[in-house]
Amino acid sequence: MPLHALLLSLLLSLWPSTTPAGLPADRATLSDNLHAAGTLSDGVLDVTLRIREADWRPMGDDQPGATVFAFSEGSSAPSVPGPVLRVREGTRMRLRLENPTDRGFTIQGLSQRLQASLDVVHLAPGETELVEFVADAEGTYHYWGAMSDDPEEVPDVRDRSWEDAVLGGAFVVDPAEGEVQDDRIFLMNIYGHRWTPETTDREAGELLVINGRPWPFTERVQADLGDTLRWRLINASERIHPMHLHGFYFEVQAKGDIAKDTLYWPSQRRMAVTENMAPGTTLRFNWVPDRPGGWLFHCHLSFHVLPNTVLGDVPPSREEEQTHLLMGNPEHDPTHHVEQGMGGLMMAVQVNAPDGWQPPEGPRREMRLLIQSDSAAAPEGASHLQLVAPYRRQFAYVLQEGDAAPASDSVNLPGSTLVLHKNEPTSIWVVNRTPEPSAVHWHGLELDSYFDGVVGVGGVPSMITPPVMPGDSFEVRITPPRAGSFMYHTHVNDVRQLSGGLYGPIVITEEGEDWDVSHDKVFILGQAPTEQGVFLNGRKAPPPITVVAGEAYRFRLMNITLAGANLRFKLLRNGDTWFWTPIAKDGFDLPVHQQIRSRADQRVGIGETEDVVVDFREEGEYVLEVRGGGGALRVTQSVTVLPGAN
Repeated sequence: MPLHALLLSLLLSLWPSTTPAGLPADRATLSDNLHAAGTLSDGVLDVTLRIREADWRPMGDDQPGATVFAFSEGSSAPSVPGPVLRVREGTRMRLRLENPTDRGFTIQGLSQRLQASLDVVHLAPGETELVEFVADAEGTYHYWGAMSDDPEEVPDVRDRSWEDAVLGGAFVVDPAEGEVQDDRIFLMNIYGHRWTPETTDREAGELLVINGRPWPFTERVQADLGDTLRWRLINASERIHPMHLHGFYFEVQAKGDIAKDTLYWPSQRRMAVTENMAPGTTLRFNWVPDRPGGWLFHCHLSFHVLPNTVLGDVPPSREEEQTHLLMGNPEHDPTHHVEQGMGGLMMAVQVNAPDGWQPPEGPRREMRLLIQSDSAAAPEGASHLQLVAPYRRQFAYVLQEGDAAPASDSVNLPGSTLVLHKNEPTSIWVVNRTPEPSAVHWHGLELDSYFDGVVGVGGVPSMITPPVMPGDSFEVRITPPRAGSFMYHTHVNDVRQLSGGLYGPIVITEEGEDWDVSHDKVFILGQAPTEQGVFLNGRKAPPPITVVAGEAYRFRLMNITLAGANLRFKLLRNGDTWFWTPIAKDGFDLPVHQQIRSRADQRVGIGETEDVVVDFREEGEYVLEVRGGGGALRVTQSVTVLPGAN
């Protein structure tokens, strides 16, 4: 036996056992990741991590729960997420891993990083193992376990969906020296729930949680104006999540995964309101609230903020599930829609208001935005619970032109392009002419919380954002602080109304400038109620456009689909990728040194906008393609480049 293995075996035999036999499922605690586990002495962190069957009650002690596997620190109660491992770079980690269960597990992430591959630990039923390594690389990581009876198997994080889906925790390595800044850790999981042993994978429900809780039970973060909020996100789930912050930009500081973390130099950093997180990845960012009120942070996949799956052993009816999916829990109080009709990967931040705060007053440019719907009705005997059907109601945002309003059932897809001007105070009267409550979220715009469109959460305690009820109106006050590309969309009954057409683009020009529609083109991806698939500018087959060689064009690329998190725009000529220059993300100009002419291939995730400048130097036929993450073609836009003046 090698000397180091012999020493580890000896040390393990001297470590007192804390593993009682035949442990029942203990009630799991819900962790906010605020306290580091273990005992630190002479540069060595000692921690016992035990795998336990846990009674997890993510929606309250008096609500049905589920039996899952979770880590505990020694004999303490198991927790979801598991104990936080947080040390300075250079700390020696000495971890005792215990598996008193009757299942085998493979554990990953408990390893040094500066080596060819990460160490993997397999624990057979009843087995204990001692793991030692040095925390040798600063960054945000995580550790996790998956059920596995094969010692040679190395599962992927995407393989976990069931009882092992929340088995893991955060692992943060701080700099070896200097101040450790206060920050918060938020870990995301997706748990698949079978109500009975006979429940098939297709019939199972899903519960999406942040730090062990789904919305509206997630933590309500409190902040004051001017605070610097430093957040570390860990996507320990098996799905991609485009994470979106309402009302503010955040500065991306680092991105990584379980094996490495890339800390951005100041010149690499950029601002965003939405950032895609693939399975197993991490994200670190800072943001500073400068306006009070209630703000949301959530996954922008519409199916990840639906009403929560009910746990326990009583499955919901198929019709009940479809009603929640397509009707947004119609029995809830519409004035509390966001809290009662939504769930999943979402949390709220309450930024405290100074005494006497009031929305801005003063003269404003006025606009009138109508929420419209057609009169489509289902044929006799047809179900209203189909996601896509020819008879589904279509919705639209229609900007009123002139004094006369259009017919109340006139709709267009997408909604009208709203053209605003930097620093111009603007009042938009939103008028609901449909039979359903609705709202407008001004995606990416820096405005006051009361006008942000988050019903029941936005605003301040004395003035909470209401829904726009049928036949009613709501004034939104905006003074855009920057020019750029943005979107607006519903935040009520998202799957039904968003897929029904309630979305549109926003173009904000510089002060005193008009929108040059001949050289400034919007391409917005969305969906429609009439058929499945991705629509570009409201069409499955958009009409060709014509441009001129030798002139520069701004393409505003936008994605507000329900689930197209990995969609890519590509500009081709004769089958080869052309070139363009990225100039902005989410309406925020990129630093000049990041505006580099490159191949015209840009992923635009849900909730993201990307602005590029295209210089068509050669005449001919071009194609703007939209493809999925796997490369499948979704929609194309023909571009004809005519000869220039020279």
